[in-house]
Amino acid sequence: MNVSELYALTAWVNEKIVKGQIVQKYQTLLNILSKNTQANQPKQPFEAEKNELLKALKPIVFEKLTKDQIEYLKMFTIAPYIGMEGISLVENILYKNALDISTAVGNLQQIIQKINQGIQKIQQIQAGLNGITLEEEFEVSQDVLLRVSFKGEAGILNITDLKTWGNIWFEIGSGIALAHNLPPEEIKIVGASKGSIIFEMVVVCAIAKTVSTIILSALKIADRILDMRKKAEEIRALKIKNDKAAVELEKEATEEKKNGIESIVQEVISLLNIKTDKEGDKLPALSKSIGNLVTFIEKGGDVDFVLPQETEENDDKKELPDFSYLRNAFSEIRKLEAKIFLLEQKTKSE
Repeated sequence: MNVSELYALTAWVNEKIVKGQIVQKYQTLLNILSKNTQANQPKQPFEAEKNELLKALKPIVFEKLTKDQIEYLKMFTIAPYIGMEGISLVENILYKNALDISTAVGNLQQIIQKINQGIQKIQQIQAGLNGITLEEEFEVSQDVLLRVSFKGEAGILNITDLKTWGNIWFEIGSGIALAHNLPPEEIKIVGASKGSIIFEMVVVCAIAKTVSTIILSALKIADRILDMRKKAEEIRALKIKNDKAAVELEKEATEEKKNGIESIVQEVISLLNIKTDKEGDKLPALSKSIGNLVTFIEKGGDVDFVLPQETEENDDKKELPDFSYLRNAFSEIRKLEAKIFLLEQKTKSE
């Protein structure tokens, strides 16, 4: 995570959690439940306080945060207690298990303590960053940072993997750059991180828009394929002697991927207004880059996007169309990734 991302996260927490009075609403619910633990006292309803808390938690979504920012929210013990995950947790505490008031009180006390600890850490970071120049090179030029993580089956474990995936990403980048009439050198590697191998690349907004379009379409295909294969497994679980339907679903899933890549190629051709009769030389490289990018995502690789942060200087300026498109695309990508993750976890558990 770069410094500007971290600072933007502190502002997000201040806006959504502190100003949203999330801790206070948890505390209000805790107070009334605590009174209900007192002996010889009439039990008070807590529905209104519970509804106020859930109403405040529901609008908090992570779609516009980068994946690193979300990981930091988890590390600061804030993420599990907000948004839909927080709502599910509160309902579990109050209803889904036989309600034990004392246990519920203890759980809510722990939640409030953890959120407060997270807020305190975030505020310390924000205080430390105040006054520091936060403009990285890519933000000054208003380019987009692509954070490419090599993990899963797309991991880099040895020098052979490095050469293989390096070549694949050269083909991905050069094919998309060519489609924009740009040389591959326009995609600059500005950093690499330890752990699972991560490359940080700076690209112009137009290239980031194309990459996001491909990833979003690839995730939609992956969602459909996963659903088909899940249904095939359900049919096999019935132990029907003739599993023809399951075999057909598997074949359809394979065909869906093949046709899906071609549909993405056509989508990008339309998006970039490529004239196939005059610019046909772009198509082989573009098709190869799209196929490689889809395979990278399918094998567990990950691409995150970091946009330049809005500042007081550019607040009054009209937002670039590409940035508007990218923010919407990133939001859809986050939702689909979360849905696919849940489907995969459910399939593994079954």
